[in-house]
Amino acid sequence: MKAVNVCLLIGAITQAHAADWAQVQPVYRNRPTLRVASYSKIIGGNIATPGQFPYQVGLFIDGSGFCGGSLISDTVILTAAHCVDGIRTFEAHLGAHDIFDINEPNKVIVISTDGVAHENFNPATIDNDIAIVRLGFPVGGFGISTVRLPAFSLVNVTFSGDRVRVSGWGRTSDATSGVSPELKYVDICVDTNGGTEGTCHGDSGGPLVIQESDGEYTEIGIVSFGSVDGCESGAPAAFTRVTEYLEWLEINAGVALRP
Repeated sequence: MKAVNVCLLIGAITQAHAADWAQVQPVYRNRPTLRVASYSKIIGGNIATPGQFPYQVGLFIDGSGFCGGSLISDTVILTAAHCVDGIRTFEAHLGAHDIFDINEPNKVIVISTDGVAHENFNPATIDNDIAIVRLGFPVGGFGISTVRLPAFSLVNVTFSGDRVRVSGWGRTSDATSGVSPELKYVDICVDTNGGTEGTCHGDSGGPLVIQESDGEYTEIGIVSFGSVDGCESGAPAAFTRVTEYLEWLEINAGVALRP
């Protein structure tokens, strides 16, 4: 896995089946080798406006775990491989704001058993932490749309120095035990507020996006892992670099990408 260097981060977001969501544990990989630094590391941030992130997906996995994801076509969700590896059933919530409210007017819930992790994903090193979940039929509706993937012309762009946005229902602090009911987001850059904003448990697989010059948001990263010292330790969060996997996505997700 190639990690995204965000704002100069150096070195290293149908029908529902019955589930006891109070017992769902958020998923987030940790790498003990990450050094503590004064970089920004969803902790902090803002509550999203309903419909603000129409591509955001919440994934309940095997009824006991939770990850984020993004809709990249009307039948495919992009997420992290550690959210898919060994998992049998995915309950995808699209068009959601309160992730626990199954009666939200614009929410669509789809059950899938078709998750595909990258064939070279290594759970020990978290390399190639990218995966897709196929939905089996097209989804859409008010407040549900896809996020754009990078063009092939962006393969060599580092995005270093750019401000980016990450969204998800992850923990709001190391002290909380569950995911946030409401969707949150944060704009992150180097040394933001002394490391008080960033991703945490439950944001895994979620989208890191950048706004291009045409005003459209493009997903350049997938929430992957953080420091074993905790989400508020000040260590940088790491993201899977989407531009490293454009050919893989074209083949496995069946999406047509810009030149």
